[in-house]
Amino acid sequence: MIDEIIQAAREAGSILLAAQNGASVSRKSSHELVTSADLLSEKYLKARLLKIDPKAGFLGEESWVGKFPAPPFWIVDPLDGTNNYAHGYPVWAVSIAYWNGTDVEYGCIHDPGRNETFSASRGSGAWMNGNQLFSTEVKEISDCIFATGFPYHRKIDDPGMDLDVLKYFLERVQGIRRGGSAALDMAYVSCGRLDGFWEEHLKPWDMAAGSLLATESGGKVSSYKGENWTPSSGGVVVSGKPIHRMMLQGIMNR
Repeated sequence: MIDEIIQAAREAGSILLAAQNGASVSRKSSHELVTSADLLSEKYLKARLLKIDPKAGFLGEESWVGKFPAPPFWIVDPLDGTNNYAHGYPVWAVSIAYWNGTDVEYGCIHDPGRNETFSASRGSGAWMNGNQLFSTEVKEISDCIFATGFPYHRKIDDPGMDLDVLKYFLERVQGIRRGGSAALDMAYVSCGRLDGFWEEHLKPWDMAAGSLLATESGGKVSSYKGENWTPSSGGVVVSGKPIHRMMLQGIMNR
């Protein structure tokens, strides 16, 4: 089944690459864009994935109506990093997860620009283009590079996020990155390019596939408040296991 999911993600990536130059762009909100390519990719993926499992429901970013289907269901971001994509900034991906009602059973994040496909099946490890992935074992946050994201609902005089948390980590880690694709940030934790990622305001399609990748690579995943992650968690903390508690302490104590 994971092979079929990987193939679907790669095919959607090819659609996005082909559509990029001519894609029309509109706004979901003052800071959030959507393109015609998002819609093309989701339409394709819905049809393709429901052929893989016709009995599964489908939760996609562009067709989200605010409630979860009965499990099992697909959780799909047809284009994670739309603002990047619309501006030609090459950090965006396709994200697909399969939620069985208890866990994410399969997850895939495909980066068409770099031809990197991250995938995982529960209990079988995490992989990228045939190579097994392992999260880092760094024990001190002073030796880490973290990533985070900024919410779309920010306003003048209201950034929409806890800047004290950002300040806390900025003062203590080697660097903080903001790529603009939560799915890729989580994939990068799973392969050791990042030591940790946190973001308070996210949707299920931003996190689902990456949560499995991080777990299967030996890392740790929780909600933003340190609880068990589920698709209804509004945020996430992902890291190598040794520093996860330190990350949560940095968040909780601000």
